[in-house]
Amino acid sequence: MKIDIDFELLEQTQLSADDFLYLYIIYRKGFNYLTTLNLKPNLDELQSKGYVKLGETDDQHVIREEFINLFSNNFDQMFAELVATYPMKVNSFRGGVRILHAKDPNAKANEKAKNKYRKVIGTKAYKHKHILSCLNKQLIIDKDNLGFLQNLEVWINNHTWEKYENLEENDTREITTRITRSL
Repeated sequence: MKIDIDFELLEQTQLSADDFLYLYIIYRKGFNYLTTLNLKPNLDELQSKGYVKLGETDDQHVIREEFINLFSNNFDQMFAELVATYPMKVNSFRGGVRILHAKDPNAKANEKAKNKYRKVIGTKAYKHKHILSCLNKQLIIDKDNLGFLQNLEVWINNHTWEKYENLEENDTREITTRITRSL
């Protein structure tokens, strides 16, 4: 059995490598690997986090959706959630309206953004949840400056959410304006 460990997942969920491996092996019904590995999972904590329902023996443990949803989910549903959260249009400072993406997530106009988002998250639901959390922070922090919001495709391409990873919603940001001259 080959198992890839994503350190981002461990960091965001605060699972130890032993916890993750144990849950994954139970999920994939690889009970014979548990005897050869020297894993020391914190079973009580895993149960309290909702990842597993403990039985009498390892083969009676039941892996819950909370763990399964960390790494397998419906991409189309995740992209639709992003499109629903990201503002569709903003008022520009010149009095007009700028369109940032199409309303329908399956629209031809959203195809490039959808493909870029697929490359960023794949089927990693935990990464999608992290990006949405950062987007929500951005929308709260920059609520007075949404006119400067990027087009959805540019926002994904530039990984703009990364600027908001370590910020809290109540952080204030210094607004910088560009100085432009007409020639």
